[in-house]
Formats: sequence, C-alpha cells, structure tokens
Amino acid sequence: MDRRKFFKQAGISALAVAMSGNVLPAQGEELFYNHPNVNNNMNKRMKHKCKITILKRECYKDLQAEYLADPKSGPCPYFHEGQEIMVDSDNFFRMLNGTFCAEAWDCISRYVYAALQGGSIMQGWTNDEKVMITCCNDGTRPVIFKLERIDEEV
Repeated sequence: MDRRKFFKQAGISALAVAMSGNVLPAQGEELFYNHPNVNNNMNKRMKHKCKITILKRECYKDLQAEYLADPKSGPCPYFHEGQEIMVDSDNFFRMLNGTFCAEAWDCISRYVYAALQGGSIMQGWTNDEKVMITCCNDGTRPVIFKLERIDEEV
C-alpha cells in the first residue's frame, strides 16, 4: 500500500471512530472509553499494581550436566516459591537494580506494564483476564510466575 492510500485510510478510520462516540477526549492522563462492552464508570479513578508470585522453580539437572559450564548450577538463586513482589508505577523502571533477574524481567516486564496501565493481561486465555501464568526463558532452571493486576480505587 502506498503512503497516500495508507494515510487516507487511517484518516477515514480515525474520523469514523471519532464520529461513533466510542472514544471520549482524555482528561488529564487517562483515556476513557465509552463503549457498551466496556464497563467503565467515568467518575472512578483507578490505580493499578501488579503482584508477581513465584509459583515454581524448576531445575533440570540432566540438562545442566550436559550443557552448562557449571553443571551443578542448581535452581534459580533469585527467587523462592511463594515469594511475592508488588510492582507499581514508581518501582517498575527500577526492577533491575539488583532486585530482579534481568532475564526474567525481560520475559515478563511487558505483561507487568500492561497490568500497571489497567490492561487485560490474558483476555480469553485464562479464566480471569487480570491473571497470567508465565515463566522466564532459562531452559535448565525456569521460574514460573503468576502475574495479577491489582485494581485500587483512588
């Protein structure tokens, strides 16, 4: 598609959305949606947090023995089962100051960010759109995380 056609289509789409009344102007930092399928109350202000719970720490010693430089690495040293970490907009960007595994943070931070913005983490995939089960990408000692969006009325 050429640029002119693209921008023409984009402009027509934006105009159609604006005329349909489904999007109201932002007030402050929020964007409110006025759509029949979205149950928003314009008078409520919400603040969101994300609770990270460590569900499991796996350790595949056979893979560690075969592939790692240190075959006795053991399970992940950063986390323990049952550990809970609360993330809010103040500490989201500081998670890598030695308090969280960089590889694990790289795997889950986009979902944590979505939760902090009030978004659905796993709509249609889990039985609660505010909850997600995910893991880090360490193939010999993965950690299984539960992410939960916590909504608080301000």
